[in-house]
Amino acid sequence: MPQLDHLIVRVSDPQRSARFYEQLLGFAHEGNGGPFEIVRVNEATTLDLLGEPPKDAMHLAFTLDRASFEGVRARLQARGIAYGGHPFTRDGHSAPQQGARGWADSLYFHDPDQHNIEVRTHDDV
Repeated sequence: MPQLDHLIVRVSDPQRSARFYEQLLGFAHEGNGGPFEIVRVNEATTLDLLGEPPKDAMHLAFTLDRASFEGVRARLQARGIAYGGHPFTRDGHSAPQQGARGWADSLYFHDPDQHNIEVRTHDDV
């Protein structure tokens, strides 16, 4: 079965974005690879952060286990980053949303370049 290997994400400041994904989502910043800052999502997928202002905002959705999901929520709250349960809502709640594996509890927030980030969990509370 095909798998996603990497995504190139245009960001205004690759180092800042790498820190954001590392500190907020727990992804590993693997350093510089050519024109990219490489952030490992899991063993099979990386985000390759390219230092070029984004032309359009992207939507990136990540599935997490419940403990990691709640950890992201706590870090969002601690940093005062607005989040919500729908793609265009920042009301401080999570909500079930449809995705590739069906319905899941979801949180949406923006990264430093206003890419719309979603974290979701299929694990019950």
